[in-house]
Amino acid sequence: MQKPSGSSFDYNYKELGFCAGLEIHAQLQSERKLFCHCPPNLVPSTAQSDYHFERFFRPVLGELGDFDAGMLVEFEKHYRVIYETYGDNICTYEMDETPPFPPCLDTIDKGFLLARFLNCESPVNEIIFNRKQYLDGSITTGFQRTTIIARDGFINFQNKKIRINNVLIEEDAARRVDFHDRASRTVYYNLDRLGIPLTEIITNHEDCHDPTALMQIGLLLGLGLRVLGIAKRGIGSVRQDVNISITGGSRVELKGIQEISDLQQYCDHEITRQLALLKLMKKLKTKGVKKSDFQANYIDVSSAITDLNKSELALAVRLPKCKGIFLEEIQPGKLFSEELFDRIELITGLPMYEMSQSDTPRQWLDSTRVREILNLQQDDSYVVVRGSQKSVIHALSRTIERMKKALDGVPEETRRFNPKTFNSEFLRVIHGKDRMYSDTDTPPVSISVDYTHILPENITPPWDLIEKLPISVRELIYIEKANLYPEFSYIVQKDPESCRKMLGLIQHASHYIKKHNLTKTDNCDEYKKLFLDLISYKVSRDNFEEILIEINRTGTYDPKSRRLDKVFIDDELYRRIQVVIADSEKQMNNITLDRLFGILKTHFPMLSSEQIHSTLVKEGKIGAR
Repeated sequence: MQKPSGSSFDYNYKELGFCAGLEIHAQLQSERKLFCHCPPNLVPSTAQSDYHFERFFRPVLGELGDFDAGMLVEFEKHYRVIYETYGDNICTYEMDETPPFPPCLDTIDKGFLLARFLNCESPVNEIIFNRKQYLDGSITTGFQRTTIIARDGFINFQNKKIRINNVLIEEDAARRVDFHDRASRTVYYNLDRLGIPLTEIITNHEDCHDPTALMQIGLLLGLGLRVLGIAKRGIGSVRQDVNISITGGSRVELKGIQEISDLQQYCDHEITRQLALLKLMKKLKTKGVKKSDFQANYIDVSSAITDLNKSELALAVRLPKCKGIFLEEIQPGKLFSEELFDRIELITGLPMYEMSQSDTPRQWLDSTRVREILNLQQDDSYVVVRGSQKSVIHALSRTIERMKKALDGVPEETRRFNPKTFNSEFLRVIHGKDRMYSDTDTPPVSISVDYTHILPENITPPWDLIEKLPISVRELIYIEKANLYPEFSYIVQKDPESCRKMLGLIQHASHYIKKHNLTKTDNCDEYKKLFLDLISYKVSRDNFEEILIEINRTGTYDPKSRRLDKVFIDDELYRRIQVVIADSEKQMNNITLDRLFGILKTHFPMLSSEQIHSTLVKEGKIGAR
């Protein structure tokens, strides 16, 4: 296994055939929830719930008459789900006691606006909501109402098109507030988030082959949502799922990543896991192991355990030619034994400490006695599970199933991440088409509006700016956070050469706005005029701070009193400046440009920064900007 180099693994992603796609979920700004008229607001963390109720869930047949495999695994977990409710922003719809209200049309409009922004070529002409099953308790109905708005979009990135497969509108799930998904099988949810309008953007995984690029794409799409002005802000309002695969491996979905800057770590750890599982598959096949070797023959080994309760028993399964398999490292610090037992614990609820294997047996287990009972050969291995008969048989059946999957390499599955280790653990079998079926409670919505010309003026998508200008994604994010993206977008479209100048001006503007606690006016035209005058040297940067304060006070920008009569200075003053420069350079060896600039500003306070700058350019101290 390759070891980390610094903060990430030193992988050649191209050689590995790395592919990755994003599913970005972002809450949309709205006056109401998607299917009811409750306000889309979250309650404070200190709020006490008004009442609570609980549910159990079961799967239903999909539209084609089959059960989804992922839903069957969720049903096996048999969660008890407890919901906390609040009268201010929760009604009987969230409790699944009444049918949905007509969908929020304003939210649907925002979906089409986003689809247009993402260059989608196939918008729908009729909104049809479907039901997407979720049995983890996050939605009281057991399904999420969702609809496709458009398909076949793209964004520009690094001189290629990153395809957008789908843009969807759906309702957000409930907020998990407590989670005991192991022995107690009890999950607690807060219903305040349930039903908040959500958009999902799905990128094509075949278009991205590097985790760093994947992070940049995620940042660009998140930035696009914000500059378009349709998405909510704040912790939890945007979440990313990542689909990852390598050559020989399988598609694996990592759920709910909030810190997009950690994407490379999660990708590297998943690559490590898939490579290790492929190596394990080859090792087993080299030993001649076959799927038929793993039989559901559960043998009683209770006599090998001294502290077994009367209500418990211990059963074992034989794993031929599998000695040492449990010591294989699958992810950094995580062995195959933990990968296996963690999966079994999540599905069955039986604690991991009630399971043991032959390579590192538990202290409560007499391994020699187990090997005698099972009549094992030297290269054979075993798994022992103790507990109630029902739970033990359930756990061992899942052990056999996972061992058979080990001969296929990497199973397709959905996994959840550990933010401390960047490793992941099994969550469920990856969902398929059988989890979907039509929503009979919501009638179709015909679309009669032409959405082809609905983009805001002067808002250039950030992915287009990245392609045309010498600017990074992080710098564009800074500009958007400074609330000056519309002004920047407008000016650089008129004058692309002003890109770096504008970035510098925005940095100064952001500093002055914070320094004086200014409220930026919604009238972008005043700021556009100011920036254009600053770039063309019609107004001195020395007056920048004062002008921003004036705009904040009056709401308007009057440049007349501050326009520069000229940038360059007369010959006599120029000669005096030359003398000061020469004296300064004699007194200080290797004088810095900032120091020289400050000296001239002190000697000639009547000069603007632009006039001093032009003189230094003329003297050859700096290049022209």
